[in-house]
Amino acid sequence: MSATFAYAERILGGRTFRLLTIFPALDEEEPLRCECRSFNIDQAPQYEALSYVWGAPTPRANIWCNGQYIEVGPSLSQALRRLRYREAERIIWADAICINQADDAEKSHQVPMMGSIYSLARRVVVWLGHGEAQQTQLSFETSKTIADACHDYDRRHNITTDYAAKHEDAELPEGLLRPLVLSSLKELYDRPWFSRIWCIQEIRLATDAQIIWGGDEISWSDLALSASYLFDKSNRTGQEKGGDTDVSVLRQIEAQSADMLRDKSMYHLLDALDHFRMFEASNNRDKVYGLLNIVSPRCEVDALGVDYAKSIGEVYADTVLAVIRLYSRLTAFAHITHPVDYEGPGLDDYENPEEYPGYSEYRSWAPRWDDIAVAQKLGVEDDCPWSACGQHVTASTVAHPSQPTYLCLKGVVYGKVLECGDVMDYHNRKLLEFANHPKHADDDGVIGGDTPDTRASIHNPIKIHPIIQAVADTGKESSSERFIRTLTAGCWGRTSEHVQCLDRRDQARFYRAGWEFLLRLTLSLELGDEIRYTRDAGVSQFQVDTLSACEQRRLFWTERGSYGLGPHCMWPGDIVVVLYGGNTPYVLRPRRDEYVFMGQAYVDEIMNGEIFQGPAVDIPEEQTFCLI
Repeated sequence: MSATFAYAERILGGRTFRLLTIFPALDEEEPLRCECRSFNIDQAPQYEALSYVWGAPTPRANIWCNGQYIEVGPSLSQALRRLRYREAERIIWADAICINQADDAEKSHQVPMMGSIYSLARRVVVWLGHGEAQQTQLSFETSKTIADACHDYDRRHNITTDYAAKHEDAELPEGLLRPLVLSSLKELYDRPWFSRIWCIQEIRLATDAQIIWGGDEISWSDLALSASYLFDKSNRTGQEKGGDTDVSVLRQIEAQSADMLRDKSMYHLLDALDHFRMFEASNNRDKVYGLLNIVSPRCEVDALGVDYAKSIGEVYADTVLAVIRLYSRLTAFAHITHPVDYEGPGLDDYENPEEYPGYSEYRSWAPRWDDIAVAQKLGVEDDCPWSACGQHVTASTVAHPSQPTYLCLKGVVYGKVLECGDVMDYHNRKLLEFANHPKHADDDGVIGGDTPDTRASIHNPIKIHPIIQAVADTGKESSSERFIRTLTAGCWGRTSEHVQCLDRRDQARFYRAGWEFLLRLTLSLELGDEIRYTRDAGVSQFQVDTLSACEQRRLFWTERGSYGLGPHCMWPGDIVVVLYGGNTPYVLRPRRDEYVFMGQAYVDEIMNGEIFQGPAVDIPEEQTFCLI
């Protein structure tokens, strides 16, 4: 938007918003003429809401609006021309014009209204941009054919078509997914719209939606159903049933995002931020603000608010504080993963050192939702049996007299870190091939079953694997069930059940699998490619669980002689603490009188409040930890 465009009034309250009227033109090359007016959304005329990607800001295009020329980006200009009728006016809502993008106060008022704007629109129109005619037509025709096959499958099986229904067994016309078609579908789902954070709420809240790509159109319901088919099919093993399309080819079509957009579910705030973390935003404040209209309960949105005058780091910190104040729990801490070389807030928080203002706007205790590289979260499930804080289940925050940006929490110190093992990531990627998921479940309900022998693939004569090194460093106790639990962070199986909640039979299977895994790993390191194993479902599952739990983590040992699994950025000299309101222990780094939050930890012997049990004299003294 040109900064010279004069809005008749600022919109800072009430149910007021603007709509854009596109005047008709018989000649497609005629300049765009529009009018932007304010309405109360509850008495507004029928309108369509535009969903598109802003894209590159240049080359700018001039349009005539409210009696003056204004500049808009090329993507919006293209969309308006495509939507313009030949003989009738068309009323739409387009954010770049209908919201004064130069006014942070107005944006902070209008963004929360976008849920109403898109849900009350007669239709949402999605503009994917220009496209080559053969590709746009072929991809949409194929999508419609796939959607029809899915609907036919549902009718024959008496299934109600919804997001939960799987259609990978739907029968497609023979030869439908030929190379040229697959290429066009890949081009379709590579369009930037499918990866943008704002598009999530815009399409999910629509009562009706139409997708436009170049000169072709298709209903969103058909395109989304087709995307779900392709995504479900690509997650199968082997070849497509009744066809010659290899699943590996289908996996080149990035249909997952479109499949996620099809769902209509609402989410708790932290769940939404986690589930859609892979989606992109031009303004990283929108990694939070762009999802608020699919958050429920609304008290989470109200507790956070929208304020574009705040920095990105402040928005992320506000999100954590809102959740703590509402629920008095430290659930947001499970979403934090710092880089392996993280030392605390500072210059390294900025990709461009020239942008560093001399202090970091980011907090060590707030997740970076603009970073998708995160470790597995520990202890956030509704049925999580852990409570490292024992009966102190309410997070106790304390105001800092001079540093309002600090987060001060009460808790106790468990112990100082004396030694850290190697970061697990590189070595885990080289674990034995027998860990690959088998296709079927055996009679015991564990994945897989015996399959042909698989040759072990690890042989590193220079450096011992961190897990085997940990066995040696931990001593005789390394053979205990405690060590086995630590490798998987106390969880087991495809549904990540907590080991302590399993029945005795399943627990025994878990420990046998752990022992066998350690034995095979040891022998493989000694004998390299000379050894073969028969695939075992339990061992395979244990290794998958170990890889997941240890990703971006390392084993550590404390001054108390205990050990655990902690964040990959931790060092000797850090401390392990239990904070009130937290399900797990945490690792902090002392910095003078303050602390840098490093991440979650798993320490088997204190996961259930044991630190607060026993004689009062043995219970650590309560402290206040001011996190920076």
